[in-house]
Formats: sequence, structure tokens, C-alpha cells
Amino acid sequence: MLRGPPRDGCAANSQHDHTVEICRQAEEAGQDSDLGLGHCANALAEAGDVTQAEALAAKLDRLRPEDTLNQEVHLPLIRSIIERQRGNAVKAVDLLAPVTQYEQGKSDVPYYRARAYLAAGEHAKAAAEFEKLIGHRGWLEWEVFAPLAQLGLARAYAMQGDREKSRKAYDDFFTTWKDADPDTPTLRQAKAEYKKLTATASVAASASRKKQ
Repeated sequence: MLRGPPRDGCAANSQHDHTVEICRQAEEAGQDSDLGLGHCANALAEAGDVTQAEALAAKLDRLRPEDTLNQEVHLPLIRSIIERQRGNAVKAVDLLAPVTQYEQGKSDVPYYRARAYLAAGEHAKAAAEFEKLIGHRGWLEWEVFAPLAQLGLARAYAMQGDREKSRKAYDDFFTTWKDADPDTPTLRQAKAEYKKLTATASVAASASRKKQ
């Protein structure tokens, strides 16, 4: 069973401040692990702090210039998120193309590739990546990324005009996050999207009945 976020989910700016603080404390303690730097850079990039994310990516690059996992997976992933945040969706997709041979068993790569496809308007490709992730329960961090992939899938279907599949994916996401704090920004946004989707479907159904 998928798990949703904790009940005490915080607002986006609080999450960003918390991430920055954790990263700062880790740096002061000299805990410049590959994993720590990578996670911090990803989180900062997702929060929109691309300058800090770039700085951490550069640091990771300097510390581990010959590490295959960092050079072929972690750094392209961070840079892809940064480019997507800057509005360079096609470049964000291209950065993850070479990662394919190293990504087996990793949930984050298909998730962020799908996000890049979505931003680039490649909705069918985005849906395929989200579905691939959802279907591989044994992958690393699957329980973290699979619920978010359900939401991404709902959005991809909506952008393709497939209201029925989109509604089903939203329902799956809401079921997974049924115990989440209702003020969690991601959940509030998803509910707003769902409301708009169902309202549009009702208008379309009404118009169809009038034509008959």
C-alpha cells in the first residue's frame, strides 16, 4: 500500500526553509556525503532555489569527478530539475537521456523525466514514465515517488484530454493521501485541479445532451 505524507505537512516556504537549514547544518558538520549533497541539491532545485542547487551540484562535481553514479545519474538529475525550473523543458529532457543505462531500480529518474516531459508538452511520454514507475513496487524510494507519480499521471491524462483516465488517477492519488494534512500545498492544488476537471466534464456532458 502506498503511503501519503504525514499529517503535519508544512507549507512550501516552510519546507524550503527547513531544507536549507538541514543542508546548512550538514555542511557545518562536514557531512558532505554524496547522498546528502545530492538530496539537498534536488530539494533546493524543486523548491525553486536554483542558485543554491547549482552551487551544491558544482561542489558534488568537484568532490567526486570520477564517480560514475554521481556523474551519470545524480548530477544530470539535479541539472535537469534546474533547467525545468528555468523553463528549459526540452533541455531538462535531454539531460536525462543518457541516464537510461544506469537508472534501473531508481524511482527518482523516471519521475523527474516524466516531469520534464510534462513541462515540454510530451504528455504521452510523461504518462508512460509515470506508469512505469507506479508499476515497479520494488524500486528504491518507490513509496515516496509512486503517489506523486499518480498525481503526475492524472495531470498528463488531463492534458491529453482523457478526462476519465485523469479522474481515475486523481482518485487513486486522493486515496493514497487520504490521511494527509488538507492544507498540504500539493493536496490543495490537486483538489483544485480535480474540481476544474469535473466541472469541465459536466459542461461537456450537458452540451452533448443538448445536441441530441
